[in-house]
Amino acid sequence: MIRRLMEDNRHIAKLQRKAHVVCDEAEDVATAGILEGIIDQTERRTWFLYEILQDTNRFG
Repeated sequence: MIRRLMEDNRHIAKLQRKAHVVCDEAEDVATAGILEGIIDQTERRTWFLYEILQDTNRFG
């Protein structure tokens, strides 16, 4: 289940980056800035889930 959550978060981050490109092309700096914060949170979650998986593999 953790692996699936991590993969889903990676996918979400990829889509968020695509949305950021659209904002850049439209020169929508405000929305791009908001997306940067959201992308950062998504990538942190992905990293956190990855670390949980490493511990699970090590001790499980």
